[in-house]
Amino acid sequence: MFNLESNGLPTNEKFSTLDEEKVKQYRDSITFKDGLYYVQLQWYEDKIKSLPSNHNAAVRVLERVTKDLEKKNLYNHYLQVFKQQEDEGIIEEIIVPPEQCNDYIWIPHRPVLKLTDQTTTKVRPVFNCSYKNKDSGSLNETAYPGVNLMTDMVKLMIRFRTNRYVLLADIRKTFLMIRLASERDRNRFCLFSKER
Repeated sequence: MFNLESNGLPTNEKFSTLDEEKVKQYRDSITFKDGLYYVQLQWYEDKIKSLPSNHNAAVRVLERVTKDLEKKNLYNHYLQVFKQQEDEGIIEEIIVPPEQCNDYIWIPHRPVLKLTDQTTTKVRPVFNCSYKNKDSGSLNETAYPGVNLMTDMVKLMIRFRTNRYVLLADIRKTFLMIRLASERDRNRFCLFSKER
């Protein structure tokens, strides 16, 4: 049921040697333990080794965001989103001594505000993994993006409309069953939040 063909995605597409190698490494890294899947992310190793910490920039962005949201009386709403994600197991709190901040990659974040009556979440964070330091790339540029499984959306939509049965699923619970196996990977997706 979970293979590409049953999802209506092409299976005969030719992938490059790098794609085949990275997909194999990713598949081989998957382990199942205590009802959870643990995976190792794939990186362009030459680029990730030279990616410096950006904690100073992330702190500056946080200070600016905090000041702006406090003026609008929305900072507690913004913090509440992180608390909810922590309660759901999407993120976890870590304590990093200041002298070790350079050992981590920090993701700057900012709020998106939707203050209309119809929206349930008025404030939500958007993470900037495209942030670049002066002389280095971004976290997005160092991560292997994977193969494109959505190459033929027209074919997929036709299958959706012409088949007798359609299977739809909410992937939220599936997402919560996936964890990063490597501490190295976890240390590349850190963010600052400021308690009041």
